[in-house]
Amino acid sequence: MLIEICVSSRTALELASKYGVDRVELCQELGCGGLTPSIALVERSVSLGLNTHVLIRPRSGDFVYNAAEKIQIMEDIVHYQKLGIQGVVVGVLNKQRMLDISFLRRLRVLTPNIELTFHKAFDDIDNWQKALEQLISIKFDRILTAGSEVNVFRGKERLKAMIEFASDRIQILPGGGLTPENIDEVIEFLKPNSLHFSGTKKLQLGKSKYFNSEVLLVDEKKLKLLIDSSRR
Repeated sequence: MLIEICVSSRTALELASKYGVDRVELCQELGCGGLTPSIALVERSVSLGLNTHVLIRPRSGDFVYNAAEKIQIMEDIVHYQKLGIQGVVVGVLNKQRMLDISFLRRLRVLTPNIELTFHKAFDDIDNWQKALEQLISIKFDRILTAGSEVNVFRGKERLKAMIEFASDRIQILPGGGLTPENIDEVIEFLKPNSLHFSGTKKLQLGKSKYFNSEVLLVDEKKLKLLIDSSRR
């Protein structure tokens, strides 16, 4: 089982290194689904020798980007490749919630020597079979998906169909909402060759006068339980 950890902090990065995970997806602000991470976090991951993939997402919300945001995405991709990363994670749709084919092709041209993952924007798409075929034609390496659902457990039936439909032509990476309570059942049902999870818990940060918020921070005990279940 290949284990990919979604990492949004230096603490999580050090734990990923400690437990010898196979790949990390770097981001920040997990509470909104993740945004482009800091340069320092990426540099630290590379220095640790981790298989480092970077989420490129300029803002929260939907995945329909304007011209300025697309320029930012491309510039971020160019910059982070210079740091020695192994992959980029991205997702771009049009107003009809279909793949933005022309822009995705441009991103593949920008990334000839690294892997390209389409993230869970895929779960916004209604015709997933058509989208999967299109991503294969663009030469994406994998799709991170919860099976068109809010989490992997609820989407496991669709995920199984996706894995069978892909037939090793593109990697299907189940991710989203995996917990120590449901991971064993998901593994037994899907028999996946890889999994994606963060091992986080919600924490209220309430020491500010105006900017209190609930955040998702890594929990080592939870993370280790998920890793151990994946390796059994």
